[in-house]
Amino acid sequence: MKNKLILALAISLGAFTACDNDSSKIEFDGAGDIYVRCQKIEGETQYAPVIYAYGNMYMSSATVAFEDEESPEISLEKIGQNATTYAFLPKAEDFTTTDFENGVYNFTLTSTDDEVLNVTDKLLDIRIDPLEITTFEYNKDEHSIEIEWGTVENRDIYHVKIATEIDGQIVYSSNRLNDNKLTIIPTSEGWDRNYDMKAGTTYTVSVSAYKFENSNLQNGYHINQESVDYHEIEW
Repeated sequence: MKNKLILALAISLGAFTACDNDSSKIEFDGAGDIYVRCQKIEGETQYAPVIYAYGNMYMSSATVAFEDEESPEISLEKIGQNATTYAFLPKAEDFTTTDFENGVYNFTLTSTDDEVLNVTDKLLDIRIDPLEITTFEYNKDEHSIEIEWGTVENRDIYHVKIATEIDGQIVYSSNRLNDNKLTIIPTSEGWDRNYDMKAGTTYTVSVSAYKFENSNLQNGYHINQESVDYHEIEW
């Protein structure tokens, strides 16, 4: 399911799951997460927000606003047709050399039964440096990938994924990594075996370093920063 792959960024960090949408059987619950995506763009360190809202039942809307009452409300877009996940996923034009504002962000989640839930998430002033891929070798005939990247100090984990595009459908997801290199072959664990790779199609390979709000609680809805670098391959 695409939702489960997207949820928690496909790094097996734990997340809410969809349940029966009968409000008499279950209490509407959810969480919000806002974090900073950081990457090198044309030699400059640039930042953009990534925002997720998760519910344990289908939602009709999700919004977020900074604790400052003058800050605008941001409407999130649903992920999937019957969505338990809403998100703001940044485009190229959303990145800037100015870091995002730290503090409390207020989420308003509305279920399809018109139940309203208010949750918060705090963006901390903890930052890690941009991640940069140093070696990337792709053998198109064997569909093998050799990747190495520079050390990111104070990160909690590394993670590698292959997707149809940036923030698109995830077709490969690694385990949590501590090493600075990875080899991916067609028989590696982590492939979505329900997805058929398409010859001649371009896929995006990303290597991310994650910093969590609490390094002892590394779950998918308490991320503080993602530093990431990308490469493309043609299958």
